[in-house]
Amino acid sequence: MQNRLLRRPILISLGMLFLAMLACGGFQVRVTPTLTPPPTATTPPTPGPVATTPAPTTTAVRLTPIPTTAPSPTATAAKPGLAVGKSARVSASGGVNVREKATTASKLLGKLDPGVIVTISAGPTTADDYTWWQVDNGKGLVGWVAAGTRDDPWLQPETGSGAAAGGGKLVNRSVRLGDRVQVTTDDRVLTVRETAGKDGLAVARAVPGTQFTVRGGPVRQDGYLWWQLEGEQVRGWAAEGEEGDRWLTPVEP
Repeated sequence: MQNRLLRRPILISLGMLFLAMLACGGFQVRVTPTLTPPPTATTPPTPGPVATTPAPTTTAVRLTPIPTTAPSPTATAAKPGLAVGKSARVSASGGVNVREKATTASKLLGKLDPGVIVTISAGPTTADDYTWWQVDNGKGLVGWVAAGTRDDPWLQPETGSGAAAGGGKLVNRSVRLGDRVQVTTDDRVLTVRETAGKDGLAVARAVPGTQFTVRGGPVRQDGYLWWQLEGEQVRGWAAEGEEGDRWLTPVEP
């Protein structure tokens, strides 16, 4: 009994102490905050060349060289034509009248037959809707002749005469099927094409003196008369020529 009385004050004291500790937070659980490390600074990228998409590679196109029968002369050479000091051939079927002056009303001195070759000594001059040249036939007849019209020339440059390159002689007449012809373009090359016409693919360029055999034609295209030619290494089409300028001249024995 006595022991119980002694323990009661002790228990009361302990209870009061416990309440005091609660009031003072003695048993409060302290939460330790977790320290979050500061964000790591991102290192900026090292400056350098910007990658670019390479341009597509262009595929080289191989062009097949166009065969040429000899070293090509300049393609811009002056076009041959009637000129003082050059030879000309009478191409009018009925011949031409030779007059004292360059006019149809002038005195008639004589007449030149078709095919006659003359030397031009003066001109040109224009009168009566014609172009006139003074010519000399080498036999004492000197005077003025009309050159004719665009569609009917009476006087043409003499580019188709004399000896042919491979034997025979050049004759100033139109080309015919089966002819042996020679390129007579003065100092320019003649383009031979795959088909008749200026749009035909060029297959060769022939220098003056080159000879061919006429295998086909004629074909009228782009204002020209085209013939199919065959040579040692070339076969294609070429134009016979234009007014006053024969590019292909027949060769006869």
